[in-house]
Amino acid sequence: MYWELLFHQNTIYPCTYAALPYLVEIALKAESPDILLDIFITCGIFEASSENAPHWDVPSEFLRDQTQLEPETLREICLEYRRAILLLTEQTESLLHQVSMGEHEADKRYILAGDAAFRGDKDIANMLLTFSEGDEYVTVCPTCEQSIYIWPDEEEDVLYGYEEDPVFHDKGKRLSIIAKRPDMTNDSGLQELYQRALAIGDKKLLAHLPYLAGELNCCSCDTPIQVWKGLFP
Repeated sequence: MYWELLFHQNTIYPCTYAALPYLVEIALKAESPDILLDIFITCGIFEASSENAPHWDVPSEFLRDQTQLEPETLREICLEYRRAILLLTEQTESLLHQVSMGEHEADKRYILAGDAAFRGDKDIANMLLTFSEGDEYVTVCPTCEQSIYIWPDEEEDVLYGYEEDPVFHDKGKRLSIIAKRPDMTNDSGLQELYQRALAIGDKKLLAHLPYLAGELNCCSCDTPIQVWKGLFP
């Protein structure tokens, strides 16, 4: 019930900031680990949808909605929100271990998204949420801005690029991706995501990451494209 009041179409509200510390308090006091897991994921989605850096004094949602609050009240709401996020962040390692041993396969990508959001890698968090099923990614050529649709092979977890979205068109000619080791790239966010995926045992994402870390040539201008960078146009 609270979800509809605090989040809609990737948008959070001033009340989301005020409510989140209470959700975290419920999560930390709950006897069921599933409640903690659910609230961890939910708050991770909230944080990923926030447009604000930690040092911002006034979240943009308060300005957007013209929320009238006393400065001291606003500071307290923001302070408690950040404290609650830190408390959730402290639960990450135990949750990763719990899920790696349990039956939460469908939740793994959402947990990784929440972890990325709490660490400040909101681009990665939103990429994981946007492509939550792992059956399609979209990278963009930096030269001609051509979108290339990245899909797995139907029989194995090998990713290929396509000029047109296979949802609406036949797959046709596919572009090979030169896979690379995610832990050998110079992108710290990608490296951290790879380590977290290892810790949680997300087999599908681990199979895809070498291709997301890889390269292919643009189908329009033949420019070499780093797939990972093109995921964040």
